[in-house]
Formats: sequence, structure tokens, C-alpha cells
Amino acid sequence: MYDLIDRPVRELPAFEAAVLARTRRWVHALTVAGAVIEPEDDAFGMAMRALDSGSQDMLVIERPCHDMVSETEAVLLGLWRLVRADRIGIAGAVATGLTDVHAGRVMVAAMARAIPAIG
Repeated sequence: MYDLIDRPVRELPAFEAAVLARTRRWVHALTVAGAVIEPEDDAFGMAMRALDSGSQDMLVIERPCHDMVSETEAVLLGLWRLVRADRIGIAGAVATGLTDVHAGRVMVAAMARAIPAIG
């Protein structure tokens, strides 16, 4: 995670860049339109809805055009890395630092399902 804070987006590895772009677009759509239109079974969207509904603090997700990774975004990308590496126990602990316990479990499970589609 620490290698990502304040890093230029253009220097991110492909997976992290894809996740960050999708996260920013999702949050931007929610902020601008008040809703995100997505298929019911979209695992990425399920993870984001769990984060949104269960978050306990103010999470700063930058606009899609922002060129640096924020601290919150770095934590989220670190969480995605943990799930991708199948370190689910640690990922669950990180997730519950961002959300309540139930939302953290839902988010990690949805992330695991979303990873194959992201790459």
C-alpha cells in the first residue's frame, strides 16, 4: 500500500490502474447522478456498494482525471492486492477498518469474484 500513496496513476501496474479507474468512475457516477447503473450480478459493483453502505469514515476517492493516488485509494488498492493474492484473512481485517464487519465480508467476497473480470 505504501508504495502507492502519492504515486502517479500512469506508473501503476495494469491491474491496479484498472481497479483505480473503475473505482473512480463508479464513485464519480454515484456523486454526479446519485446512482450507478450496473447489472445486478456485477461483483465489482457489489464490492463498491458494500464499501459505500458500510464505510465508517470519510473516504476520499479522487475524480477520474486526477493524476495521483490518494491515501484512501492506496488502501483500497492494497486491499485488492490482498484479495488477489488470496490473503483473505488479512483482507478481511483491512476491509473492516474501512467498513463495518458485515460490509467488509461482503466487500471482500465480491472483490474475489470480480478479480477475473478485471484481469
